[in-house]
Amino acid sequence: MIRARTVVALVAAVSSIMLTISLGNWQLRRADEKLALQKQWDSAMEAAPLPVDGAGIAAVSRDLPKRVRVRGRYLFEHEVWLDNRQMDGQAGLMLIAPLRLADGAVVLVNRGFARRDPSDRARLPEVARPRDEVTVEGLAVAQTSRVLQIGENAPTTQGRPAVWQNLDFDAFERTSGLAVARWVVQQTDAPDDGLLRNWPRLSAGVDMHRGYALQWYALAALIAALALFFGARALWRYRSSPGRCDD
Repeated sequence: MIRARTVVALVAAVSSIMLTISLGNWQLRRADEKLALQKQWDSAMEAAPLPVDGAGIAAVSRDLPKRVRVRGRYLFEHEVWLDNRQMDGQAGLMLIAPLRLADGAVVLVNRGFARRDPSDRARLPEVARPRDEVTVEGLAVAQTSRVLQIGENAPTTQGRPAVWQNLDFDAFERTSGLAVARWVVQQTDAPDDGLLRNWPRLSAGVDMHRGYALQWYALAALIAALALFFGARALWRYRSSPGRCDD
């Protein structure tokens, strides 16, 4: 009979092949998911912007992402900076500001990105804050981009905008006292306010996922080739020594 350790090695090889193929398939699924999401976002961006008031907030939340147009006044005393963000290879912050619509409803607007002062991290960027009514166009999305969060968001300091790691709707409502829509307008129009809005594409990284998938498939092929080689050699040794006993 073939040695038990040979059988164990072959079982381990088959398990490894199945695992690496599964990981390769997962990487391809991730690439397909990103492409599908990007197609969905591109279609939303090509649509005409939908004017939204308080009565339309719930409908928008059921059909995200959606290109929208909102008009109101910013409540800058409740704005929040999101820390540890990047855009165009620069480190900085995203500015989230609540916009009160004419009927009193409040939506959050991701106004854009500002570079952090490398010489003084405590110094927040200077940006324009229009006090009159403004019209904002953008893509209504379920959330802002998120980063790995350690601990809780920092409490708001009197007279200073809060600096958070991630946007939390419930926490925002508790600290501001405002009831807000459960989506964010990612602003796409381009007022001259000192903020960048070169939003990254969701499909970024598709080639990376495909590259990883190729690596996993190549590893599966290598394991299969080695298993065949050593399995054939073990079988040849077994046939060459028919009277040999197993360990």
